[in-house]
Amino acid sequence: MYKKSVLLTFYAETPIHMGAGQSISYVDLPVQRERHTSFPVLWASGIKGVIRDLALREGENMREGENKNKVEAIFGPEDGSDFASCISITDAKILLYPVRSVKGVFAWVTCPFVLKRFKEDLKAVGIEFKHNGQEIQIPNVSDDKVIVSNGSSLIIGNNQVAFEEFVFDVDNSYKAGELASFLKKFLPDNLLTQFLEGRLAIVSDNVFKDFVNYAVEVRTRIRIDQAKGTVRERALFSEELVPSESIFYSLLFITDPFKKIEDIVSADDVFGKFSSLISKYCFFQLGGDETTGKGYVRVNFYPNQASEEVQG
Repeated sequence: MYKKSVLLTFYAETPIHMGAGQSISYVDLPVQRERHTSFPVLWASGIKGVIRDLALREGENMREGENKNKVEAIFGPEDGSDFASCISITDAKILLYPVRSVKGVFAWVTCPFVLKRFKEDLKAVGIEFKHNGQEIQIPNVSDDKVIVSNGSSLIIGNNQVAFEEFVFDVDNSYKAGELASFLKKFLPDNLLTQFLEGRLAIVSDNVFKDFVNYAVEVRTRIRIDQAKGTVRERALFSEELVPSESIFYSLLFITDPFKKIEDIVSADDVFGKFSSLISKYCFFQLGGDETTGKGYVRVNFYPNQASEEVQG
């Protein structure tokens, strides 16, 4: 039984490689993907591990063992014995995916399936899918159409948009402005998300699936022989990356700690510690290739202020 819940959103400041291991496809090192949708995902284990490490670093100046006890009270002991973590983090699902646009540089695309799933997930943290008190409708869109806001910066001549190598007619039956305003309050605030209305595009589920599978970054890399300083033979490999400006979301649930210590005796205490940590370390790194600047994300959290418990 969880007593507090938080919505986390992750904004990719740089391309991310959270690897799924080796592959039999043309990409040697693919990114993590959902098995049933093939959408990119950030596994919860990697996210939780990074946040745990940040919590340990935060208390480096405390007395020996003091901060470690606090971290274990929240995240559980490293060996998994004695008691469990009092927080639960879900895998981070894709919400908005960036694709090239002939006009407006790039678009943030989403689809009805993603929006329906987001709506259901918001229920778990007590957030209604409403704007100005009105339920936001999720539209249907055909494979040859796209829905954008009025005055979108993506529209070219003849009321069309062009993403990657494909041209779509604009569907004027649904106005995406309210949806953009609703989504914007959950995202980290920067000069791009402030103008989400002008970049948001809703495509069909099929088109979205094609974009997240094929409009990706694939980089060919080499290994260097450290003794010779030259390229090692047969050491060519390709690596897949989720592009920068991708936006994911995750859910965090908090219960009372199973091991109560000092000022951590309730879910409210854990929530306060977590909020303080994320507010301070809202910019951190996920996945591999840290030394080449990959995986840096900006995190925003949207706490559920409702007092009622959320069923776990």
